[in-house]
Amino acid sequence: MKNRRYKGILADLDGTVNRGTSLIQGADITYRNLSAKGFRWIFASNSATRLSSDLAAKITGLGLAVTDQQVINSASALIDTIQRDYPGANVMVVGEPRLVQGVEKAGAVVTEDPQTANIVAVAMDTGFSYNKLKKAHQAIRNGAMFWATNLDATFPTENGFLPGAGSIVASIATSAGRQPDRVFGKPSPDMAVLALKLLNISAQSCLVVGDRMDTDILFARNAGMDSALVLTGATSRDDLGRYSYSPDYVFESIVDIIELFD
Repeated sequence: MKNRRYKGILADLDGTVNRGTSLIQGADITYRNLSAKGFRWIFASNSATRLSSDLAAKITGLGLAVTDQQVINSASALIDTIQRDYPGANVMVVGEPRLVQGVEKAGAVVTEDPQTANIVAVAMDTGFSYNKLKKAHQAIRNGAMFWATNLDATFPTENGFLPGAGSIVASIATSAGRQPDRVFGKPSPDMAVLALKLLNISAQSCLVVGDRMDTDILFARNAGMDSALVLTGATSRDDLGRYSYSPDYVFESIVDIIELFD
């Protein structure tokens, strides 16, 4: 199997390149080999517990030497939107401290007041509580826009799957009586726009590699990109028949994508 039209790779992180604090075996070799041949990489994560620069440092520490400009996440897309379209907005953040810092740096005013919030931005929050649920509920009921970084119900770790941002979003949506007005993570195409700008290539020249059908593969489809599903994360071969869409390729691991570039 050969394909010479791809110029860039947009790869998921958790479940595709790494699993928690461990690299998928051979991911570093594949990255180095394809990079040496001139293929460009962007790594994209739905996670918004940290900023993209933090993720770059984490991946580099695991043995995959990447720059800050090579990593984007759902927080990147949310922050880019605030900077571009909502400077000065009052934003209630249900999320980790690094996301709060990123939103502030983007020019927003972070607030916990349901009466003044223009936007409620919801992400993974290990300190999520009834009080946060109540304030988000009140702000949305008062007319604030309801944003979510992503809808991933779970995320992979070395010890199995744990509840993700989507579980928190679902509780707020249930309370508020409506779904988010906007979702920035996969399968929404916001990160694809950022990635293609950084890679300076067309959607047709970029291959998406990921482990989830309902995020990574649907994301590629929504963005007009080809996709390769790897079976090192959330999806097994037996799961494929449950979906009305299919990846262009299915591989056991990210290591195997190299045959598309030989």
